[in-house]
Amino acid sequence: MKKIIAVLAAVFMFGTFTFAEGYICANDLEKGPITSEKSEEDGFVLYGSAEKAMEVKKCDTRTIGDDTITQAISTKGSGSVKKMERIITFPAKAGETIRIFCNNSGAGSRPLHLVNVDTKEEIKTIAAGSYKDDGPVHIDSTKVAANGTYGVFSTSGGMYIYKIEINK
Repeated sequence: MKKIIAVLAAVFMFGTFTFAEGYICANDLEKGPITSEKSEEDGFVLYGSAEKAMEVKKCDTRTIGDDTITQAISTKGSGSVKKMERIITFPAKAGETIRIFCNNSGAGSRPLHLVNVDTKEEIKTIAAGSYKDDGPVHIDSTKVAANGTYGVFSTSGGMYIYKIEINK
């Protein structure tokens, strides 16, 4: 019996270290305004203020794989890594892949910036299509080269961020 428990414990620990993934999903968050720094699981932090609020809000139902998305993190406008406004930050290690599921909240296409928060270096600009176009959720994958804190924000209006995943 002790051997079975030891084997199960080892399998669980191995699985946790091998398959541990960080993510934030708007469906898991409480609806409402974000008017201060708000820490979530897996090291994700949402930065809002009274002047530059973000919001978790109900959205049109979207399907991402097997997931049904009913809420979004709305940036409610432009943000900044320099001022740490309307930005979502999270840790990632070298070689991990950041997957961002998003649409912009207006018409046409708007940029979402993926940055290394520690260095302020822009890693990528993501052109996210509009949710109003009733198109699919925009999914972007980026493999990072260095350990650090990364973040996403818009510089041209609001974005709806449904989910961010960090995978090995």
